[in-house]
Amino acid sequence: MRLGWAALTPIYNDAMARADGWKGGRHGVFRVFKAVWIPLLLVVVVALGAYAIVRIRDTLGANGIAAAAEGNSDNTKPFNPKHIGYEITGSGGSVNVDYLDENGQPHRVDNAALPWSFTIVTTLPSMSANVVAQGDRGVNGLRCRVVVDGQLRDDRSADEYQPFIYCLVKSV
Repeated sequence: MRLGWAALTPIYNDAMARADGWKGGRHGVFRVFKAVWIPLLLVVVVALGAYAIVRIRDTLGANGIAAAAEGNSDNTKPFNPKHIGYEITGSGGSVNVDYLDENGQPHRVDNAALPWSFTIVTTLPSMSANVVAQGDRGVNGLRCRVVVDGQLRDDRSADEYQPFIYCLVKSV
């Protein structure tokens, strides 16, 4: 079966009438509204949100210009320096000592004479204090201590042959 132009014209006219929502009278307006109500709602919600943000910022006194920093803002004074003391004591011989410095970096001292002590000062808000010592054959009664701002925070001792000892304070 073959359809000619005359057979397709009513179908074409009906499709064009449906596509043009204003020609259909009252039902055509609803077709247009049905097609654009979601984008219209999105525009209204974004506009209300922007208005609310502007009002809140004005109420709280926040303006769009960032405050300029002072010229000497990098010149800060230590606000609460912490004094951390490592102490290794014992009798006879020498020890190999490993400890953490004020930046949390490990350091080693080989064949340190007893007693050994080291003090660091830091302004970091948090750090760990750790000292480890290994005595040679002649060391007796090895002891380690960590003192923070004059307060003893860790104290341990070992009496064995070639003693190994550590003291750790997780949060100074």
